Amino acid sequence: MAANLRELRRKVRTVQHIRQITRAMKMVATAKLQRIQQIVQNGRRYQDELRRLLAHVVAAARDVDHPYLRGREVRTVGVMIVGGDRGLCGAFNRQIIELALEFISGQEVGVEVITVGNRMRRYADRSGLEIVGSYDGVERPDDVSIGQIVDQVRRWYESGQVDLVQAIYARFETIVRHPAVSEQLLPLVPDAFGGESPEYVEYIFEPEAKKLLGGLLPRAVGVQIAQILLGTQASAQAARITAMSAATDNAEDMIVELTRHLNRARQEEITAELLDVVSGARALQA
Repeated sequence: MAANLRELRRKVRTVQHIRQITRAMKMVATAKLQRIQQIVQNGRRYQDELRRLLAHVVAAARDVDHPYLRGREVRTVGVMIVGGDRGLCGAFNRQIIELALEFISGQEVGVEVITVGNRMRRYADRSGLEIVGSYDGVERPDDVSIGQIVDQVRRWYESGQVDLVQAIYARFETIVRHPAVSEQLLPLVPDAFGGESPEYVEYIFEPEAKKLLGGLLPRAVGVQIAQILLGTQASAQAARITAMSAATDNAEDMIVELTRHLNRARQEEITAELLDVVSGARALQA
């Protein structure tokens, strides 16, 4: 009985330590999410304004041709898979790689992959995908890897190595909603400019329309990729908050249950000792 009590006490202490860890991880994830969420929201507003500007410029400069606006025969598809660097965030990374594998399996042409996040690189390696670039996750907006990823994606498409670039990532909507989505990056589609093109208006361009679009379109692609990277990191932190909250609740329930078993075992031990004392006293009286 004494050994059973020691085992129960050890289990209670272990679960209490786990609860402290999950609480701390939840607090850290909450702090990180609060920091990056504001950045994502500000970037989204900037992206919306840039899209509206591009919609007007593209509508007005209809005779201007640009590689980012011109589709071509697809011989190779490039897929950028964006996920997290760490686990302990539920099914967050799994849903992204499952969507990516589903998209890749539906292609009838060659596929090349760029991964962002250690988890995505491991999944892609195990799945036998052709990886042409891999990067760690991006949690800070000033991280130089954002620019490196943008440059590689642009060179990827501009060189003709791939004819279409698709991004698979987690779109951050709310703390509890961050679905895995598939979005075409290049060539740009009308939806990338916020829907239907505005009514045609005659503009005087300074500099000329071709040069203006030559600067705006690459910037738009860079902003879009940056939003994908930062939004996915925000989604990862939100998923970790949810997972650690559930783990903390489960630990508290387990502590209550183990404490109940511990009290019952102690009562049984005390009762057994009292019975031994009473039985010994009766034997002495007899």
